[in-house]
Amino acid sequence: MFQGPTRYMPLVNDATVRGVVYPRRSLVLVAGVPGAGKSTLLRRLFRLRGNEEGTVLTAEGVRVVDSLQSRYRLRPLLGGVPYPLWRWVVHVLHLTRMATALRGGPVVVHECGTRSPVRVLLALLCGLRRYEMHVLMIDATPQEARNGQNARGRRVTERSHRAHSRRWRRLRAATRHRPAAFAPGARSLLVLDRRRARELAWIRFGPSANVRSPLHAAMGSSPIRLKPVVSDT
Repeated sequence: MFQGPTRYMPLVNDATVRGVVYPRRSLVLVAGVPGAGKSTLLRRLFRLRGNEEGTVLTAEGVRVVDSLQSRYRLRPLLGGVPYPLWRWVVHVLHLTRMATALRGGPVVVHECGTRSPVRVLLALLCGLRRYEMHVLMIDATPQEARNGQNARGRRVTERSHRAHSRRWRRLRAATRHRPAAFAPGARSLLVLDRRRARELAWIRFGPSANVRSPLHAAMGSSPIRLKPVVSDT
């Protein structure tokens, strides 16, 4: 099911990534520990209000799925119950909405990425729906993530924070040499620290005819090629 080359771009240290171009039939997974800045990035790039209660379809035909949308949708029904007791319902609804968003057009999703079953499930869904999976990792330190949680006014427990940070370190180390370690069949991986994520100006999607052309990120006005990596599949 997971065929074809995998493309990988390591953490950029010498220039600013201004934007990224993906094929139209792509799922772009924006990953990072809680507080890394995933929702902030999606709001800025896709002009979201931040209080939506469902998947957003942009004027360019991109479906944007943020887990906060599921939380806000359920809050009127379950807001009187302590959130830890219905967090799992938010996760189930979020997964369902990610699956239903794969309708042929480009999809961008918010997902921490530290849970292996979720990564594998999304990879399977992409294979079944003939989508390419591309990953954008926001690589925040544990302290940066804590600061981000404080700024947004939503902190995860210390235990959860440590678990996410520990799994993220392992995942980040694995993807330095083998991007398919993130998810089976992932076609590209772009890793940005929080500063460079703030400098990312756009994510765009090309026509279906560009699916076989090399994915590129435009750095200023000069595109760069992603380093080819042979897939294990």
